[in-house]
Amino acid sequence: MSHRFLLRLLTNLAIFILALSCFGIVLWVVDEFLQWDILPDALSLILRSLLVAGGIIAFVIVVMNVLLSLALIAESSASRAQLPDYAISRQIKRRISRSILAVIVAIALIIGGLQITNQVRARVAKQESRENFNQAQIELNQAAPEILSLFTPPILEGLENNTLAEQGQLGNTSKLFQAIRTSFPDSPYTTILVRADQAPYKYELIGPSSIRANGSGKTAFSPELYTAFPETEEVDAVEQLFAGKLPKLSAPLKGKFLDNTIPSTWGVLKRNGKTIAIVSLKSGGDGYVDVYSGQAAPFSPDDYQSFHHDGPDQLFSN
Repeated sequence: MSHRFLLRLLTNLAIFILALSCFGIVLWVVDEFLQWDILPDALSLILRSLLVAGGIIAFVIVVMNVLLSLALIAESSASRAQLPDYAISRQIKRRISRSILAVIVAIALIIGGLQITNQVRARVAKQESRENFNQAQIELNQAAPEILSLFTPPILEGLENNTLAEQGQLGNTSKLFQAIRTSFPDSPYTTILVRADQAPYKYELIGPSSIRANGSGKTAFSPELYTAFPETEEVDAVEQLFAGKLPKLSAPLKGKFLDNTIPSTWGVLKRNGKTIAIVSLKSGGDGYVDVYSGQAAPFSPDDYQSFHHDGPDQLFSN
């Protein structure tokens, strides 16, 4: 096989691979970036592997083209200088061709294997995260009755009458929030929802960040006020809890107060047989809730956030 014929063959092969790669890139961009989801997951994985392998093969072919071009230039110079020609046997040529083909196939298989291995690792990591999620949920449900029993009568009276500040119970409430975080598994982040006593607000949300020391050293009380919640499902669930009923959340709900996309549970506080407040406990462990803001943190990776639970199996109360 002459260098000139091989150069033509590799040039045509490079053009063919680049044309196929362009078509594959268009499919990949439409499927991944435009979110049309036109390819099954398995086919999408194969396409990505072929694109990577095709890019490497095209790069190798271009390098071989350059080398062959230099070889032809060298042959031309040798011919003009009347240097003797060194012939290569057909057996060596076959071995070289087979070696090149074997290298190309090996590169494609290695890249495809790495992609498959990455997918398997992701599935294993997701399963481990699901187990951790379930374990944290079980621990919170087990701790909820004991946590609700820690609310003292003065705090319950302040919550019922919206008089925590007037009765001097802000400090005790803040200490209770901190004690719950440090005394129970998964460091529960506690928030309390009560009925607001000032129009047009309907709900009053009390959390650790609602009780702070101001610049003068005095305790400031700044609960979050809501006229309603953005999610209708959350409003319905909250109203059922205030009515002494246990709502069932079969779908994911990432609400302002109730959130079943992270390990969490909830119960009610009663005084004289009347439901006066709802308590939400959210896991403060790494990967669930930011311990400073109380907001849910990404569960890593993004698709793990599809985890959710249906809430406690029974209505917890003090």
